[in-house]
Amino acid sequence: MPTEVIVRIRSPRGIVDLPGAVDAVGPAASSAFEERKSTPGIHLLAAATGDSDYAISLQAPVPAESLTALREHEGDAVLVIFPGRTPVRRRLQAVSVSTVEVVPDPGVASQAAPLDLTAGREGAAPLWLLPVGVFSTSPALGPDGAAARDALVTAARWISSRRTSTFTQLFPPSAFHPEEPVRKERLSAGRGMALLDQARAAIEVAAVGGEEAKRDPVGAATLRSAAVTVLSHLIATSLDDRGFAPVAERAAEEIFALIEKEAGDEAARPALRAHAIHLLQLRAPALTAAQQERARGLVRGLLREAPPYDELTGPWSFAICSASEFHEGECRILVSKYGFKQIPLPPEAPPSPSGWSPYRAFEAPFKTPAGEPIRVFARTAMPRDENLEMGMTFFIGLLINRHAQLGAFDLRAAAVKVRQEGYKLMMNSQCAGLTTRFAISQVFPDADIYSSWDSTYFRVGSDGAVSSSEGIDCFVAALRGMSERASHAELDARIREAQWHHPQAQVPGFSQFVGPSHPLVVARYSDVNRDGRADYYDGFLDFQLTDIAEDIGASMTPRDPGVSASQISGDAAAGLNWAAGSINRVAQYSDIWAGLAGHSELYYVFQSGGFYSHREPPHDVPTGKAAQQDLGRLPAVTRYQETKDALGGLSVEVMFHSHLSHAAQELKRVLCAADAMRRAFDLGYLSGGEALSTPRGQRCAMLLTMAGLLEFPADQNFIDGLWSMALKALRLPEVSRSTVRACITDEDHEMSNYYGSRRGLGQLLAALAKSDPVTFEQLGTDDPLVGRLAELELGGA
Repeated sequence: MPTEVIVRIRSPRGIVDLPGAVDAVGPAASSAFEERKSTPGIHLLAAATGDSDYAISLQAPVPAESLTALREHEGDAVLVIFPGRTPVRRRLQAVSVSTVEVVPDPGVASQAAPLDLTAGREGAAPLWLLPVGVFSTSPALGPDGAAARDALVTAARWISSRRTSTFTQLFPPSAFHPEEPVRKERLSAGRGMALLDQARAAIEVAAVGGEEAKRDPVGAATLRSAAVTVLSHLIATSLDDRGFAPVAERAAEEIFALIEKEAGDEAARPALRAHAIHLLQLRAPALTAAQQERARGLVRGLLREAPPYDELTGPWSFAICSASEFHEGECRILVSKYGFKQIPLPPEAPPSPSGWSPYRAFEAPFKTPAGEPIRVFARTAMPRDENLEMGMTFFIGLLINRHAQLGAFDLRAAAVKVRQEGYKLMMNSQCAGLTTRFAISQVFPDADIYSSWDSTYFRVGSDGAVSSSEGIDCFVAALRGMSERASHAELDARIREAQWHHPQAQVPGFSQFVGPSHPLVVARYSDVNRDGRADYYDGFLDFQLTDIAEDIGASMTPRDPGVSASQISGDAAAGLNWAAGSINRVAQYSDIWAGLAGHSELYYVFQSGGFYSHREPPHDVPTGKAAQQDLGRLPAVTRYQETKDALGGLSVEVMFHSHLSHAAQELKRVLCAADAMRRAFDLGYLSGGEALSTPRGQRCAMLLTMAGLLEFPADQNFIDGLWSMALKALRLPEVSRSTVRACITDEDHEMSNYYGSRRGLGQLLAALAKSDPVTFEQLGTDDPLVGRLAELELGGA
């Protein structure tokens, strides 16, 4: 008969006693634990050095908080108490939890009354958590029919406003109202099971192929997506409370089941299937080992492992579309360095889409896998016509090589409407190409895109022509790989061998051209549903989207978009994506940003985080030394997060108020960049030198960044209008843009400082002190709100 025993843990919650039975003692304990850990229950291995080990099985049920304490102490010392004997100390070497019965926690977990989760937010969609553990739109209304659908969709949006707080803390503490007591309401593991059942029932009602999906395909897909968001949040909660482990395991199985069914029917949504896979990937630490392996297999299945070589018959034709200053030199490099041979234009070749620049044709010294020629057709191009070959079946690939013009050319090129015809491998070679990858991937979603990470380097000879080119080196490496039927992973390896030295080379596996074999990086800059939120962080994939157009003249006039923040799409969302990408470019091309932790400025840490409102405010936003403001009423908010999963250890989401979603994209990026820099100062991420340690120096650094962002070809009156709006929004004095931009010099450009430099900061401070002492003094005020975005006047909206 097994010996009864108590395992005692000392935790911050107090002493926790867990009754159980000893299964084996001494040398047999380890093997007994291994045998039992796959069986239902909670099994422990309590080890000692020079004394007996114990294999122990605990009695069920177990309170969720007690299970949490147990998991928190894995690897630590515990007391093992035999009845009538002195306790012995052992190290809790291993804990196994499998299909265990969890009972609701006492205290705050015992919810006696409905909880209003959006309390205090005037106009917010109602969302209640009922005592039984399910969401509802009313404290008295049972979650049924339309009410259940609305409740889950609202809950999904509520969840998406969070990043670090889970169901263990339903009301995160307010960073700006420390006087308010911290609310301790939480969801217990037992009620988590009820919530799981609600999500599962919703998926069944809205299932692909069901009556609801046939009647309202978009509404059904939205409901399935909301349910997946809830399930994903339950999985995430198990990382904070291991009592949720059984809930998480079942929730993951529900998501796996949805992924399997989200195909083979016109009501199925491939975007939802891919999104669910990404969420499982994001929640991998909370999955079982078997589930992690299944998730990895699904992620691999999302990617095209290699170009479709069997479909690429006959000669292969690639286009090189380069800016005029690159074209001649690149043609010479193909011949002199790589042995390409210039040939007459084949009769089947289409005419150049730009009549002013005919093709020059070259044949590679290597063949396709079938022995057919590989040909390159080079021409000069401008952003308005550089993508046109994507619509020609004659070509299977395209290299674009030009300057980015601080991102302006990228968006201009993406605005040209071209329908992709046939397979295409597209390589974009310019400065910080990942910042606008989202725009290119939306225009050409079926292409295999290789985007440059850092600046793509080149050298110029004495005659002014390009004499060596990293872009051509990597492009030829890719062509050679394709001639040998290389996979994308193998193409990536070849490109890494050909690329030049970059500061990011310290990152294992860094590739200057990021292609389909980099799913974790690519997912951060993809926006499948075009809601202005990168899908890798898209808690809720909303299918009920509304296109919001820009209204430049009313950019700073708040306007209710008439839909939830997660439903905003169109030009409004594209502008926010561009804003986030622009901040990555700013961080790479300004030495003022060089102080970010772990050289994060090099790693594209900024991604679009979508829209929010005063009704759906952002949560879990670290504020540091910031002045007290209502985040839900600010025009823009950036959320910094320290995470070991991100290169450099930092991840930043760029968010914008939905009532300004119609603002000009140029103003969006200026306001977002200003908030990002202000919060970086508040959190201590940016520092260096006496100037940046003062309020005046920090405000002048923001002015330099803003001036750099407004250096794009446009009517100067328009740009001056944007400058004035930004200064007013930030409560800054009327500083002359000419004075500021004069401090970003050719010397700065030579050092790759296009958005301000520490040298330029000193110049600006000196210039203002001499020529505009009044403004100089105003910039040095102790008022903490100067240089911060002002709260929007929304009235009772």
